Amino acid sequence: MIIGRIPRTPGDLASPGFVRSAPPAWAERDGLPFHIRRVTLRPGEATAPHNHHDTEVWIILDGRGVLGWNGADEPVQAGDSVELTPLGVHTLHNTDPAKPLTFLTLWWEDMASFARAHADRLAVAGRDERPVVLLPSFPTPNGELHLGHLAGPYLAADTSRRALIARGTPAHLLLGTVGHQSQVAVAAGAAGMSFTALAERNTDAIVEALAAAEIGWDVFVRPSAPEYPDVARQVFEKLRRTGAVVAKRVPANYCAGCARYLFEAFVAGACPHCGSRDTAGIECESCARPFADAELVEPSCTTCGAAAQQRELTRYFLPLEPLRPWLTGYLSSVAMSARLRSYLDRVLAEPLPDLPVTIVAEDGIPVPVGPDEPELSGQRLYSAFELVGRYLTALGRLAAGQGFDDWAAYAAAERPRTVLFFGYDNAYLRAVVFPAVLSSFTDTVAPPETMVCNEFYTLDGAKFSTGRRHAIWGRGAFAPHTRDQLRLYLALTRPDIRRRDFSVGEYTGFVRTTLLDWQDWLDDVGRRVERAFGGVAPEAGAWNAECERFYQQIRELVATVRPACLPERLDLRAAAEALVVFVARARRFGETCADLLGSDPPPGVARTGMALELMAVRAASAAAAPLAPGLAGRLAVALGLSEEDIRNAEPRWVEPGTRVRLGERLFAPDAVLDAARAVIA
Repeated sequence: MIIGRIPRTPGDLASPGFVRSAPPAWAERDGLPFHIRRVTLRPGEATAPHNHHDTEVWIILDGRGVLGWNGADEPVQAGDSVELTPLGVHTLHNTDPAKPLTFLTLWWEDMASFARAHADRLAVAGRDERPVVLLPSFPTPNGELHLGHLAGPYLAADTSRRALIARGTPAHLLLGTVGHQSQVAVAAGAAGMSFTALAERNTDAIVEALAAAEIGWDVFVRPSAPEYPDVARQVFEKLRRTGAVVAKRVPANYCAGCARYLFEAFVAGACPHCGSRDTAGIECESCARPFADAELVEPSCTTCGAAAQQRELTRYFLPLEPLRPWLTGYLSSVAMSARLRSYLDRVLAEPLPDLPVTIVAEDGIPVPVGPDEPELSGQRLYSAFELVGRYLTALGRLAAGQGFDDWAAYAAAERPRTVLFFGYDNAYLRAVVFPAVLSSFTDTVAPPETMVCNEFYTLDGAKFSTGRRHAIWGRGAFAPHTRDQLRLYLALTRPDIRRRDFSVGEYTGFVRTTLLDWQDWLDDVGRRVERAFGGVAPEAGAWNAECERFYQQIRELVATVRPACLPERLDLRAAAEALVVFVARARRFGETCADLLGSDPPPGVARTGMALELMAVRAASAAAAPLAPGLAGRLAVALGLSEEDIRNAEPRWVEPGTRVRLGERLFAPDAVLDAARAVIA
């Protein structure tokens, strides 16, 4: 007989032989059909939130605490047992201030349970009928939108919106331009224009580029939105009133020659973390890690080039370190990529810096100050702090369009799920700062449940740059006859988890090989149905093994593409790649179909083959709709279908007797490439 003892007092935790987690002595022999460990949590200690594919059982031996399971909390105490099914995120917190909590954990691999849990998670995501608010980063109106911008947050958000609506989920895309960033002030000075005039002019160009790319939105907030400053000030005043925002005197960069404090685009320097010179505001564009103004290495004035001085300046700040427990718990529940989660783990491993709330600037939202704060007079809200104000302004406009009094009434009634879309260089502001400020201001609007982050998209090996005019501008590249093929290529080369490159030559090759193969396939299908069935969709007849295999390939396309366009599992590259692979398979099946149609009259299996080819065109149209809506619409018309018909991605026959009119030219292999070259500045 072997007895396994457990720690029962704080004194036991100090014994030389204590270890936090270990198998009982009797479990050290081989042959057990499960794994087992004894785990003891110190008073106040908690396990890290995690999940896995195993089935696990906890048996609470001593103490009490709170079990966290998929975002919900449940008290547990000695004598309780808990089954933890695969993939559920769980944690255990010892809430007793004086006594250890000890439990046994038993786990084993059960692939059948894992498969059920995986299927259940997909089904739950599909059943959530709450509306989805899609919030890509608002572009800065210091210039136009180029393909690097469009391939990132905007194409992803638009594709998700279309896929969600096709599934029957209300989805709303909120857009606008950033109101008060210093990059606009620098560009306005160079252009000899006022801040407002340049911001509005470039906002017009941004709207044109989005429309040219067929990226739709429900709300668009311009810098001149009249309600926006009031909303931003409401956020500031409440946080100052509650003590979340405090005034602090800290060193700031200053140019004596220009008589100006240097913030954001007015200061250059090296990142204190990675040494990169691609710094902007309070985060590095290369490593995306935050830093304080005084930490910038070798700071200098971007206007005159002089080295910056350090001067004491009183400003408002939002200390983030006190929010660490909330941020850690919240971020553990957010759906995001492994790359973004790894980044956030690095950020949270160090003390969180104070977030600047105000700066000294000529443009922006003035901060109301009292008579006892003369040193803060004339300061403006920092653009990073304004993120929540912009969001609530857009949400307020959406609420008004939905018949609600304001954003708070809409959020309370609809409980929308929010999805953020942003570039990796903005990860700190979007993934840490935005939810921290939002949660500090209100609990009526839930913080984002999903974050979609992308990397830089380069052009011929170098970073797209508005300032250096190394870009392909969206307004010139997208045209009615080129829009869909460019959207497909951007999806196929999207910089989702690594930097990727746009090459005009490779784009040319994609159109002239891959897409012209698509055109050939569709033309062949049209000719076969015209020649063998008078241009009318036949009814399926007998089946053979090749027909069954192709039907399964159609089902695989549907199962792959639409889920890859939804925000929780967004993978536009996988969606586009699946379409490319499917068309190659469809062309191969077309050869089989041509053989089946060699007899006159065609046998029953030939009718099945032809009907399956038309089903394949219908399925490809529905699958492509979020990525290339114009292409999908033209294919639907050719098959006699409505827009509503192709929203249903499930494999369906083209109604027998329907007149089929395939043969339209769908891609432009030459003219669009000339246009693309023309706009590389």
